[in-house]
Amino acid sequence: MISHSETAITLSETLQTNAIVWIHSLPEQEIGPSRRILEDLEGLASAGGFPVFAYAVRNRAEMSDLFGQLTVEAEQGLRPVLHVDAHGTVAEGLLLAPSGERVGWSELIEDLRGLNVATANNLTCIFALCFGLHLYKQVSLKRPVPAYLFCAPPEEISVGFLEAQTLAFYREMNRSSNVTAAFELTLGGVMQSFHCQGLFLQSLLRYIRTYCIGRMRQDRLERMVTAVFQRDGIANPSSTQLKQARREIREALKPSQKTIDLFAPSFLIGRAPAFTYADLDRVLKRSDRAG
Repeated sequence: MISHSETAITLSETLQTNAIVWIHSLPEQEIGPSRRILEDLEGLASAGGFPVFAYAVRNRAEMSDLFGQLTVEAEQGLRPVLHVDAHGTVAEGLLLAPSGERVGWSELIEDLRGLNVATANNLTCIFALCFGLHLYKQVSLKRPVPAYLFCAPPEEISVGFLEAQTLAFYREMNRSSNVTAAFELTLGGVMQSFHCQGLFLQSLLRYIRTYCIGRMRQDRLERMVTAVFQRDGIANPSSTQLKQARREIREALKPSQKTIDLFAPSFLIGRAPAFTYADLDRVLKRSDRAG
């Protein structure tokens, strides 16, 4: 289960999870805490928790192969919490310590998209690495969301915090079956989370403010008018034709439920939106009054 409140809209959905996939790529001298957490998780699994599958990744080729393997397994029913234990930087992305290679955020997000599509948007990601939240700057309203729930720190994070809170997170998740509640009680002390419904809502708000009611709307309208006449082979449209085209496109640009319906199937990977345009409109008007 997952529950979340986004700008006064409460979202609640069922999230399928049946395994923990732990990917680690740390220097040998730093692997101790990761090993201890894994041992505790294996003990939790033997007591009835989710099974744990651990993978040590040394280089980019192994990372790519592993994502390919996980994607195939997801198509066959795997619904993992994907836990990545490594180092990260803002500019260079994920460090694969054994080889010294880097996997950029843009490359990594494509791997996550493919995996999340295969899980039918049931992927939970815990990125236990510094600056992991920067990966989500690559999210696009026009592309499938990389995870149903994504959790990571926006800045540096200490090994001590991770060692203290990671097992507590998984123990509470097993106990309550509520991923977001478990996160807020434990890892949420330092990490932040994005889930796809809230991210979809915020992305739509930005899209509407920018392209449908914002200052860029008029430029967009004129570009669309020009494109229509080019498509129809009209080099010198009359004033009547211009007025009609502008009126039709202006109507088409008005945000409505069709705006949600346009982007939802791809972005949410088949999940139904958890809100309507009426909800979205209330948030827009509330923020306009506040602003």
